[in-house]
Amino acid sequence: MKPYFELLGEVKHLSEEEIEQLYQRYLAGEKTSELIAEYKIPVAVRSLLTVLPPLLDKQLKCPYCDLPMWAKRYAKGTPASLRPAFKCVSCEHRLVPAGQYRRHSHCTCTACYEVRQQEIATEAARNREELLSRYTPGVAPLAYASLGFMQKLTLLALLEGLKPGNDSIAPLEGANRNESLAPSAATAEELLKNLYQAGVLRVDADSDIQAFDPMAGYQIRRFCAVRWLPNVALETGVRCPCDELYGTLYQELSGFIPIAWKSELYSLMFSLAREESLSYIRVLAEEVDLVFSAASRGEAVIGQLLQDFSVSEIYYFAKLAVKNAAHFFATGNSKGRTHAANTIPGYMLGTAQHALAEGWRRPSYRDSRVAKSALHRLFYDVVLKDSGAGFATSPGVYWREQLLPRFFASQTGYEAGQPSAQLFCRECDSCNIDVWMDKVILQTTCYDCATVSRFQAVYEVQD
Repeated sequence: MKPYFELLGEVKHLSEEEIEQLYQRYLAGEKTSELIAEYKIPVAVRSLLTVLPPLLDKQLKCPYCDLPMWAKRYAKGTPASLRPAFKCVSCEHRLVPAGQYRRHSHCTCTACYEVRQQEIATEAARNREELLSRYTPGVAPLAYASLGFMQKLTLLALLEGLKPGNDSIAPLEGANRNESLAPSAATAEELLKNLYQAGVLRVDADSDIQAFDPMAGYQIRRFCAVRWLPNVALETGVRCPCDELYGTLYQELSGFIPIAWKSELYSLMFSLAREESLSYIRVLAEEVDLVFSAASRGEAVIGQLLQDFSVSEIYYFAKLAVKNAAHFFATGNSKGRTHAANTIPGYMLGTAQHALAEGWRRPSYRDSRVAKSALHRLFYDVVLKDSGAGFATSPGVYWREQLLPRFFASQTGYEAGQPSAQLFCRECDSCNIDVWMDKVILQTTCYDCATVSRFQAVYEVQD
């Protein structure tokens, strides 16, 4: 075999077999001084490892050069995980054994890097083919006229900031987005899911494969991590480019508000205020090491308060309630942190009732820890053209005193052609209501006094 390493003078008199035999006896624990004397190595040598040539494995070959690989000889007692890796005698390739405590599990040579990059590219191409086969057929483009108000506003928020000519919407989890779509990640996920299920959005095959679940047939696992393609047509059957769609959406949403948007407008206004208030409660609770888990009770209370109070004023109620909950826990009167946090909604309601009875208001400033979402900004800045109303004005008061007279004054009741509809608001007797029902519950929302009423069936009548 070709000698790849020149022997030092101290061991030149030894054959390859003798050197390996000497090293094995050294590893077995024999004394170095006795081995030096037996193999006639100069006594000036204090360590055998300094004069022995590197280990050369005749069986182990470099996959790129087809040449043997070598490694430094390790001292006796060295654990396997700390022994030097074998290297190619010609190139930079290293054989890195799998070990629990090794930091690097792959060779970092140029050839291995290129192989791994090729494997990554092959896997990416395979994943793209899977996404193309599953999501490219898609559904036909939806007619723009069939979109509802909420769908149009969400699309406008998603299309904002796209570079000219860009035809896809970047994932919401992308680093280039400095503004959240909705007040919470769960709401943003639900909005995207609804747009996808309605056919308004299609999956872009260039999406990150991590957003899908290969074990479930590449179903979407995280909607906020998917890259999207708008699937809307201004002309029949022709998908509209992003630039043109954004211009159309902005022009319509910044114009006159039609009566058809009334229900969605009302729901969105209260939803944005409710979620912002809940987010602020969670921020305050975290400051005092409480976990606010009474979200359902909190939503009900905040929805009630928003009829008379603004988000700014609810901030004040939240501060008092969280301070009271922290004191309740600190004094040992509560049954734990959860019990203390659960008192927050009730305390807010009690304080608000006192404020109504005594006629006082305590508005607060915005908190930078509760960021304003893109939907909030576009809704109040573009649609309503009243940027401060979302925080400083009660949604209930704003709806009754400004939006109803301003946009919906002409609608006083049910349209002609529905003489059999005899439902009316239980508070003000107005017929200007929205009705929602399932097999058990009927819910009415009055647009004149903002009262929400729920009626539940007592028993089911058998046919």
